Amino acid sequence: MKGIFFIVFTLLITTVSCKKEVVVKLAEGEVTGKLSYKLTDDTGKGLPGLKVYIYDPGSSQAPNSLIDSAITNSAGEVYFTDLLPNNYQLKTDSIKLNNNDYSIDEYVQITAGIERKKTTKVTDFSGTLIIQLLSYQTRVPIQDQGVVAFPVNKISVTSNNVADVVKSSTLKGLTDKNGYVSLKVPANQSFDFIVHHKIYGNYGWGFGSYQVAKGNKVNITLYNSFL
Repeated sequence: MKGIFFIVFTLLITTVSCKKEVVVKLAEGEVTGKLSYKLTDDTGKGLPGLKVYIYDPGSSQAPNSLIDSAITNSAGEVYFTDLLPNNYQLKTDSIKLNNNDYSIDEYVQITAGIERKKTTKVTDFSGTLIIQLLSYQTRVPIQDQGVVAFPVNKISVTSNNVADVVKSSTLKGLTDKNGYVSLKVPANQSFDFIVHHKIYGNYGWGFGSYQVAKGNKVNITLYNSFL
């Protein structure tokens, strides 16, 4: 009888011990993750002093709720901790780089127990405008004409400042023999164009408003009446 009691008692101890081990593992388990996020220029140099916002996509009833923000340090990095597993949205204020304004808007997946490290080159948030310049009268391609893209919500072009806009812009090029020029511009911003003679300095603008999404290409045809 004592032997039976001893066996039963041992089984009870073993069962309690097993349950205790399971509880301890759950209590010590990682349930959140971390994010190390870096913003750089074209050379890979970190960009300090930029504000980064992190959003929880949430539900369709309450999407994109801001959960935290931080400013990049001297190395261009920000850190977010205690993030539940999710696909988070990261945004920034407008970033001035190469005399142009860029905005970051991307998603990062966070996993429990892992520090996710991500580096983003700011100018990757660009698209390409492929422009063909044709003669208004003959529809023949116009070669060796300057084309400049300018953001319509930031610059108002007039006869008084058009030459200065052309000179200061980094978003410009010359048309080839088929009248084409490709311009890489910040994504999701509206641009108009200045067309000018590369020697005589005749200027035309007011061709309309165009924009392109990140990584995409948009084909545009412009008509000009001067050579």
